[in-house]
Amino acid sequence: MSFAGGVTFLPIRAVPRNESMRREEFTTHVDTDELPRLTVSFAGTTDVLRERLAEDGQSPDASDIDVSYRRTPADDPGVLGVAHRLTGEFAFEAPLAASDLHSLVDATSRREEGDRRYQLRIEPGDGDPLVFEKEALLVYDDDGNLDREHSLIPGSVEL
Repeated sequence: MSFAGGVTFLPIRAVPRNESMRREEFTTHVDTDELPRLTVSFAGTTDVLRERLAEDGQSPDASDIDVSYRRTPADDPGVLGVAHRLTGEFAFEAPLAASDLHSLVDATSRREEGDRRYQLRIEPGDGDPLVFEKEALLVYDDDGNLDREHSLIPGSVEL
């Protein structure tokens, strides 16, 4: 759209924060070879996921997000949640098999004290993944109670 004076406005599609993303649009994979890695791939609209992850237009760093897992009554798959640390607002939820969760937690727990971390790799679908090194992963049962035995809780964290 052009206006007098040569000013041209191009339509920009704003991505509302409340635009839905379905769990079915995500796939997860766990690799435990070297540094344990949890990869989350998104098959929906890339801009939607990037907007949901952003805080004030900036991509988050590892300290800006929290990772949790919630078992479901059927226990498989459970729900992986990635949330903004300060607001607690979920950026997204994805299905994650209980066996994959246990593999990730076991591999991370076997690492040397002080190096018990894993990599969260989020692939929005545009070839530019977001990669975070994380130490904590809180696991909840289907009643919402923290399962300390199966969680990754760094010694410096007090709950």
